[in-house]
Amino acid sequence: MTTQLEAAFDPAMDEDDYFRGVSAGMPEGSRRVIDGLEKVRSVYVECGRDDALLTGFNRFLERYVATRRLPKQEAECFFLVGPSGAGKTAAIGRMLRGHEALRPVRRPYGLAPRYVSIKLKGYSHPRLVGAQIIREAGYGLAAKTGRGEVWDGMAGYLQAQGVFLVHIDEAQHLLKRKASQSEREELANAIKGVAIDTKWPVAFVFSGLPEVLGLPIADDQVERRGNFIRFADVAMPEERDLVLNILSRMGEAVGIASDHLTETDLPERLAFAARHRYARICQLVEGALQEALHWQRTRLTPGHFAAAFERRSLVYGQDDKNPFVAEHWRHLRPGSFLTVDDSPAQAS
Repeated sequence: MTTQLEAAFDPAMDEDDYFRGVSAGMPEGSRRVIDGLEKVRSVYVECGRDDALLTGFNRFLERYVATRRLPKQEAECFFLVGPSGAGKTAAIGRMLRGHEALRPVRRPYGLAPRYVSIKLKGYSHPRLVGAQIIREAGYGLAAKTGRGEVWDGMAGYLQAQGVFLVHIDEAQHLLKRKASQSEREELANAIKGVAIDTKWPVAFVFSGLPEVLGLPIADDQVERRGNFIRFADVAMPEERDLVLNILSRMGEAVGIASDHLTETDLPERLAFAARHRYARICQLVEGALQEALHWQRTRLTPGHFAAAFERRSLVYGQDDKNPFVAEHWRHLRPGSFLTVDDSPAQAS
């Protein structure tokens, strides 16, 4: 007899059908909002950061391809760093998926990828990271393969699959928080060994928090081979038009206008509440649009943002701490208020 739990985790299940069933169990109004949010989340607003990322990556890729024609072949490493909420994961994922040079190769058995991308969810032992990379490339690996075997054989494994580039997202988790110098050097040497393989040098792309720079800082050779791009905060008022474009583009997806907010201080309040981080700005706009969709409004208002901010913080009804309501909002601490007190939770 198949239990409910076994059925829910049947690997052969159709995920779309599964979550359509979840959606069907929601109230009618929520189903309408879910449809709208799917449209909103499909919007990506390009900006100067994307241009800088693509330009830097192309320079990096040019040097990699050029090494293939020389006797001494050494790949380099590409680093994209920035604070949490800067939009690194979305930007680099979108660039890699859309890059013509990285399109899959059609083989007799199907499409073969030119690159693999993995995401670390916390500190992972280097052996496990190496095994994850190899398996993502479609190569079978024995469970008890040692760390030396994993990294020493990685270039050959990836060559067999036609993979020349490895992307590691949240790459700061490669290093322990208090990693010793010897541990940093050991990891750097493992990566270098794959990057300078004489038969199949592999290019590495790392994206994550600035802590990932512990790799090149700890090793002169990694630093020498490094290419670096940093996603800075959204600068106001210099990038006010970017904030307005985010408001407009995301709202257009569901027919909700924001042009009337252009001459107000809402763009400044929005950037402030989001700590001037690109992805957090988009997150708050999505939240405001969700509120507007629930109330079936066709124009965004500061009230929609205030309600969305409440759901992302603990400012329940405390207007003096809500940057979309407070008169002296510039004097507030940017970001969410997550200080627990005795104030009762309020529905908004």
